[in-house]
Amino acid sequence: MDIAIFSPEELPLVLGTLTIVAAKPQALTPLEQEFLQVVNQLHQGDVSVNHLSPIPTTKVAEIITEPHHRQRLLQMAMVMAMVDGEITPCQQKALYSLAETLNVSEQGLRVLHTAANGHKLLARIDMTRRIMSKFMGAAYQEEGFVGIKKIMTPFIGSGEDSEIAWKYRQLGLLPQGTLGRVYWEHCTRQRFSFPGEAGGIPERMVFHDFGHILSGYGTDPQGEIQQGAFQVGFIREDGFVFLLFVILQFHWGIKITPVADAYQGLFNIPLVMHALQRGAACNVDLSDNWNFWKVVDVPVEDLRQRYGIPPFSPPNLS
Repeated sequence: MDIAIFSPEELPLVLGTLTIVAAKPQALTPLEQEFLQVVNQLHQGDVSVNHLSPIPTTKVAEIITEPHHRQRLLQMAMVMAMVDGEITPCQQKALYSLAETLNVSEQGLRVLHTAANGHKLLARIDMTRRIMSKFMGAAYQEEGFVGIKKIMTPFIGSGEDSEIAWKYRQLGLLPQGTLGRVYWEHCTRQRFSFPGEAGGIPERMVFHDFGHILSGYGTDPQGEIQQGAFQVGFIREDGFVFLLFVILQFHWGIKITPVADAYQGLFNIPLVMHALQRGAACNVDLSDNWNFWKVVDVPVEDLRQRYGIPPFSPPNLS
């Protein structure tokens, strides 16, 4: 999911549009102001976010005409509306009005509406269905029902696949600093099960753990939300669903995944958006047929350079 896509001419209009979905457009909260400033600086803009005025949606539609830009604008508006941890009915109305004016269909609006109105279970079901369909669809297309079975087996606790498990256990024999060895150390240190072991994740989803290695983000809650954002960035098709997921899970306190606790208030805007930008710079979609077995013996630092992943450093958003 790319993020810094708007031209210098479009950026002031985009930022003004985002104020429309604020809780009080004429009196932005500190988190809303911070989000605008981060978006501004990710675009290397020089817009004064303290002097923005709401932009009529009709004017936005006249200038922002490219469908991809319209979709990204709506998605950024959804994030803007979520930064304070809740959404008012007026904000929901503003989001739907913006979507209608831009002629953008975004499934996440339904999830957001469900969550905002207190239907946490329905939001969880909808998010799980949407995320799993991404993997299920690819698995069925490539392997038929066998692929579906490979994904579902770990979740129904049907035992260990020793052949798969041993492939991953043997990564510990690789030289130090290589992708496979660092992954093995990561799982062993955290006491995570390997794919094929009881409690291990499906192989098709192991890219998430390898992503931790390549990004450098930890497995604590703050590390997970940044890793989730990094993942959002490198996923080329419908990456936004994962951004919606991490905000609901780690900022709104709605438990989506059964393997992690839900938290409130962890959306550190500069850190999370910087992580998303790092992921967007990655020239490989690690979730889409990335064959990590071909590079498990390559040093991690070499892979970061090969994939174009920017250095792990705090964002300078002052």
